[in-house]
Amino acid sequence: MKCPHCSSEISATAAACTACGFSAGAIRAHLGAEWVRLDRITDNSQRLSLRDTRHLEAVLDDFERRFPQCFVALFLGPLPTPLTVMDLGFWLINHGAFHTESMSKRNDYGIALVVDSLKQTVGFTVGYALEQVLTEPVLNRILTKVQPHFRKGNWGRAIEKAIKLIELTLKSQATKVDLDTDQLPPSLGDLGAMGLELLRKNHSSPASQPNKTHG
Repeated sequence: MKCPHCSSEISATAAACTACGFSAGAIRAHLGAEWVRLDRITDNSQRLSLRDTRHLEAVLDDFERRFPQCFVALFLGPLPTPLTVMDLGFWLINHGAFHTESMSKRNDYGIALVVDSLKQTVGFTVGYALEQVLTEPVLNRILTKVQPHFRKGNWGRAIEKAIKLIELTLKSQATKVDLDTDQLPPSLGDLGAMGLELLRKNHSSPASQPNKTHG
């Protein structure tokens, strides 16, 4: 597997990346200690028009009707140094309670698309159950196809195309994956400054597993 932060090859059993020192504990220490609640579209960059946002909500609704177990969540905004799209995507899939049509959906079936509007970088993170279908090469190909739209400032079009390409991939490659449902990540810190609302302490957080990110 690859390190979510620097993309160096690391062992799946390694406690930390030997190249950059990234670990789940390190990212948790940086981002805080609580689960956060967020909508499917979080646009702190304000790059999406109201029309784009409403259209993407409809696109996400259609996606969830076609793939009832899955969901896609979008985060757009300037990320503070040294946080990368890979770091935030990894953290959100493991510590985000996403407001989908069905709140019971597991993050194991989640897909997070993070866009750093300042650095102009884009990254995918997928849940544990989707890693065998939405592999790194597949996600990199999707990113390559949508990058021209991002570079031209067509953010809504880029995101819609990315979702459509994910749909095509799931239709052609989807397989059943056995899940380990026992592991829950610990609760983490405060991301209010990034527009992420902390969950109440008595809220039951959705289960998830550590995941890889592709940028």
